[in-house]
Amino acid sequence: MLYKLLPGLLWLQGYTAHTLRQDVVSGLVIGVMLIPQSMGYAVLAGLPPEFGLYASIFPPLLYALLGTSNKISVGPVALDAILILSGLSVLAKPGSDQYLQLAIELTLLVGLIQFLFGLLRFGFIVNFLSYPVVVGYTSAAAIIIIGSQLQSLTGVHLDSANVLDLSWQLLMHINDWHVVTVGIAVTSLLFIFFCKRHLPKLPNALILLAGTMLLSGLFQAGQAGVEVIDSVPRGFPALQMPFIDFARLGDLLPVAFTVALMGFVGTMSICKSQESPKDKRSVQPNQELIALGLANALGAMFRSFPVSASFSRSAALREAGALTQVSGVVSSALIAITVVFLTPLFTDFPLPKAVLSAIIVMSVLGLFKYREMKILFRQDRKEFLILLVTFVITLMLGVQQGLLVGVAVSLMLVIYNSTTPHMTELGKIDGEDLYRNIHRFESISVRKDLLIFRFDAPLYFANKDFFKSRLYSMMKRRPEGALKAVIMDAQAVSSIDSTSLIMLESVIENLREQGIQLYLVSLIGPVRDTLTHSAALREYVLDEHMFPQITDAVLYIDQGISSRAAIARQSNAAKTRRG
Repeated sequence: MLYKLLPGLLWLQGYTAHTLRQDVVSGLVIGVMLIPQSMGYAVLAGLPPEFGLYASIFPPLLYALLGTSNKISVGPVALDAILILSGLSVLAKPGSDQYLQLAIELTLLVGLIQFLFGLLRFGFIVNFLSYPVVVGYTSAAAIIIIGSQLQSLTGVHLDSANVLDLSWQLLMHINDWHVVTVGIAVTSLLFIFFCKRHLPKLPNALILLAGTMLLSGLFQAGQAGVEVIDSVPRGFPALQMPFIDFARLGDLLPVAFTVALMGFVGTMSICKSQESPKDKRSVQPNQELIALGLANALGAMFRSFPVSASFSRSAALREAGALTQVSGVVSSALIAITVVFLTPLFTDFPLPKAVLSAIIVMSVLGLFKYREMKILFRQDRKEFLILLVTFVITLMLGVQQGLLVGVAVSLMLVIYNSTTPHMTELGKIDGEDLYRNIHRFESISVRKDLLIFRFDAPLYFANKDFFKSRLYSMMKRRPEGALKAVIMDAQAVSSIDSTSLIMLESVIENLREQGIQLYLVSLIGPVRDTLTHSAALREYVLDEHMFPQITDAVLYIDQGISSRAAIARQSNAAKTRRG
């Protein structure tokens, strides 16, 4: 029972000194990454940097007990930060007391939504966000995040709600760029790029943060007009039970649902990408919702903002050799030590905001999925269109709108594909007793007196008219009076509803009036039961109109061998092969 409530304890079974060593080393690596990242993502969200540090301490500790994955790093992420900023900035000024209170309320709401969805076993909602939507959304979000940092990178502040407009305005005000700030930004970007290219294992962000703080303190960067962070509270915030202002609930709920959904989707995407056949335990989506929900609810009590799994840190965690979520506990402990002992250093050695912006920019570059876009463009133009629509809407209108439109377009494509499924004519491959798509094979024979086709979908009210029109269209391609039988390969038809039964009845009667018989082959059991239980079709279906294979139906049409005989022949052949 204890393991069911606290799945994280399962990883401690058979825990060894070697496992502890691996977890400690990997935890320290992630902790080093988290210090600058968490502060940067907090600033990106319009919050003080300490919010990011708090989010890296308390929520990951609880996730370590409740989560079902040992391969992810939970904490602040860039996508959540930009969602928070875009959602709350229209309600209050970023950095204001009201904004901070809204952020805490939002974190609590996100936690409650995720927890409730987990209890209701809504883990399947991850399936509503298709791959093209996620790629288009994250790629556009990467551009938005980078664009949001341009003001800190240039030292110029302009009012603009759109990243494209902001970029253009900054270009027009290039003479106003602060030279020292730009110099710090460019140097920081080049340093991180060089380290990632040539020294990938070096904690480049932490070295950059420490180095620039030292130089900033020595050369009085703040007095030179450089924007700096010179105050980070020491120690932990007091435990405070947050409350939700119901007057603002209507404004917060859309943002909360978006953050909750994207946080969960991102987490599950990372979990799935790191799955291995060797894994002893599988990730449980519903439990992940509960774990993330309670982690965020706890974070709200300690002035945190919403957390989820990080792509970059999870990859680093894997490379560092982490074996359990003890690594997350170690990284949280490192952040806690930083909060207690090191934050006073910011007073004497202020951190240039341009450095944090450079760290953010280099961290989110991987979110722009150019390679995936290129592959999808070649593979499936319909899905690429979904990606493109999501990308453009997100970039032009905002992250929430882009996500909603992407999901809507995906569902529309699902409906369209369902109402117009694949339906093709089959022919006999020369020299073989095989019937295949006539458009995919060259050496294939088609008889004028037979129409053989395959319908690759359940037959229901939304596609019945498509089925009927396609069938009649195929029949019209035969010479008048030549067609004497139609054979339907129904192996892919998993179900037939009542509306389609009525349609089939009318089709059969129409064919009979023309002297044409309809034969059904490869019916699965549930579909056969549906047909035989239909009052209108029972007599017809129980007659000599059902066969196990196309060859059996053709044999009956040509030589009059009954379906029962064909079935018996097939059964005897199978027994002979087994013998």
